[in-house]
Amino acid sequence: MKSKKYIVPIILLVLIMTGCKNNQGVNSGEPLSRTEFLMDTVMTVRIYDNKKEKTLDKVFSRLEEIESKMSATIESSDVNKINENAGIEPVTVHPDTYFVIEKAIYYAEISDGAYDPTIAPLVDLWGVKSGETERDEIPTDKEIEKIKPLVDYKNLQLLENNKIFLKEKHTKINLGSIVKGYAADEVRRILLENDVNIAMIDLGGNIFAHGVKADNSSWKIGIQNPLEYTGNFLGILQVKDKSIVTSGDYERYFIYNDKKYHHILDTTTGYPVDNEIMGVSILSEKSIDGDCLSTTLFALGLDKGMELINSIEGAEAIFIAKDKTIYLSEGIKDSFILSNVNAGFTVRDY
Repeated sequence: MKSKKYIVPIILLVLIMTGCKNNQGVNSGEPLSRTEFLMDTVMTVRIYDNKKEKTLDKVFSRLEEIESKMSATIESSDVNKINENAGIEPVTVHPDTYFVIEKAIYYAEISDGAYDPTIAPLVDLWGVKSGETERDEIPTDKEIEKIKPLVDYKNLQLLENNKIFLKEKHTKINLGSIVKGYAADEVRRILLENDVNIAMIDLGGNIFAHGVKADNSSWKIGIQNPLEYTGNFLGILQVKDKSIVTSGDYERYFIYNDKKYHHILDTTTGYPVDNEIMGVSILSEKSIDGDCLSTTLFALGLDKGMELINSIEGAEAIFIAKDKTIYLSEGIKDSFILSNVNAGFTVRDY
């Protein structure tokens, strides 16, 4: 053990002010804030010190650059070129893309494929969208069995000189479960380079509480109750200079024949993950790790997920189980406070 139309955020920023005008806060105590729609979600960055518009210009220019390289829906992106050349030839990609894919393969390896960047064909088959509520049909067993062999991270090769090769035809990658984490880390890097020491980064629910508040106190982040509307939180997570990322079965889902089908897919069955977990929140030093781990641990379930998180330095987890039990990894126990005792949830040792 170590010492939606817009996608609805699953983490509530409890004590953060919400304005989004570009000129807000330059000459006041309010944060300087900007919000844009990128990577198919709402992204907001709030700066609390050294508030300069040119810093936000750099931040959002970088976010646009990352999207242009790693979006599967942009024709000229590295990801699209890799997919188009699957089973044909390697593709030279930007070093940023190479780094993100290398990290994705790492998490695929340590999770034995529970996390898999080649899951794109299954994602396309299910096509779960934000804001969706009900469906009249779902993919058939035959359709799923046909697609499942295409999901195998071992077909994704890292070659020299920033070349990437998908060995099998019809295979595809999707970096949607990692790219926002990478983007949050890049935003933080730009803020540091521009002498910003206090900021809140919110990239579609991927949170980075940058630095500490002006009074040297922790940021207070509310963890969403999976059974309630956004804004109903179970408890408070007190953090300083950390990333918080959550994955849950309540983010994007639809109902078919009175059963919930969500967007986090099981690479072994081809169906949405079906285990004892409703949500997993990751506290980490790097958001790229938190992004991968939130999906990975949700897919692994409580036992294997807790075993994995306890083997990783610099990362902690909150597991919310369907029986209303909250399990905390060892290093996060002093940071989480259960505040909504009337919701019927309890915190227990694992």
